[in-house]
Amino acid sequence: MHQGRPLRDCLAEQDIRTLFLFLRHRGYSRSALAAASGLSETRVRSISQGKQLVTSYDVLVRIADGFGIERGLLGVASHAPSSETTSDGGLRDPGAVPGFVGSLAALAVGPVPAELNGYVEAKHRDASSVPSRVTAAHVDLVRAVRDEHRQIDATHGGGSCRDSAVSYLAFASGMLASRFETEQTEADFKAALSDMYQVAGWASHDLGDHGAARHYLTAGLVLAREINELALIAGGFYRLGRVSIHQGRAQEALRLWQLGQIVAQDSGNLAAVAVLHANEAWAYAMLGAADRVSDSLARAQDELGRVDQGTVPSWARFFLAPADLDGISGVVYGCLASHAEHQARFAPRAIEHAERSYATRGAGEERSRTFDAISIATGYILDAQPDRAAAAGHQAVDMALTTDSARAADRLRAMVSLARPYATHDGVSGALERVGALISS
Repeated sequence: MHQGRPLRDCLAEQDIRTLFLFLRHRGYSRSALAAASGLSETRVRSISQGKQLVTSYDVLVRIADGFGIERGLLGVASHAPSSETTSDGGLRDPGAVPGFVGSLAALAVGPVPAELNGYVEAKHRDASSVPSRVTAAHVDLVRAVRDEHRQIDATHGGGSCRDSAVSYLAFASGMLASRFETEQTEADFKAALSDMYQVAGWASHDLGDHGAARHYLTAGLVLAREINELALIAGGFYRLGRVSIHQGRAQEALRLWQLGQIVAQDSGNLAAVAVLHANEAWAYAMLGAADRVSDSLARAQDELGRVDQGTVPSWARFFLAPADLDGISGVVYGCLASHAEHQARFAPRAIEHAERSYATRGAGEERSRTFDAISIATGYILDAQPDRAAAAGHQAVDMALTTDSARAADRLRAMVSLARPYATHDGVSGALERVGALISS
């Protein structure tokens, strides 16, 4: 029991904050908790204060094993996921295969490792009625479908277009077995299809189906490496890292972005370099490394200032929007401010960047604007301004209700965790109730 509540109930809800408080009352020091769970002392403190949630499968397993807790009580399997672990859509999750990141590292610098080839080949069986000869017109069609789905995803969320994107992939990937008009047509087709896989992967990620996201993104990487399209390879690493960071795997995300950075630097594509630097800052923020956060964001700004807009690949064009660097800076500084030692310094910066991003978003950036609204509310919570946090929280919920994005709900859930100290504040409590209703629906 802890404060009159059965510990078993807390474990079933994966309430690691209560578990840590229970253990502290029984003599565990913060360093002992960190050593047993494999977390940093900074993160243990943030979790204990309710400022960070634990959602990563790997971390939950380490906590269960470290404290001798039956894994099932924490809602994780008795054994680690096998290589046959599937996503919500029934696709095999490459992230569950041992050595997956190592295979990606090999792909970053050389030919496709044999163990990754199946992610593209598996799609051939679903295709039918494809043209026997692929021409430049077919390539143009794939590009048009890709661009349309990417815009719908950015405007309305992954739920509005994921099924359509996946259905088109089942058809278009069948053309890989067709004859090509020329060698150039084959290379152009594979590049367009690789990018379409990224669209499907990103939409899957936005819906919370991270296994499917990794599956499609890996397929896109395989195709891109077959034609040595470095900018697309960098894009695949960027998005795979975003899946990892969403699941709280900061070190894994950082590794993936650093691999992508190697490829982006080799390609000479400054937009890709800038995107990866900005996202590396997010991983460093999650780890509480303030100096590295500042350095990575400064590098992103510098590279962005030198970009030739005519050379930017389609997947990276979003980062040229005036608001986007401010948008991710708001997220990064908010994440950094969730560490108690950085809260006073960086919470105001999170608000400043998120509000500037929110104000400058244009048409077609509705989902990103929703994320900005959540960042603003989170910033005001961290800056101990509950009245403004309440107003911003209601605005964030209003916008999330119109966006078919599981990521928006997940970010609101994280905001709720940080807002617990203000749960009795009238305005905040009302916003939290609305978030609860949105998440449960």
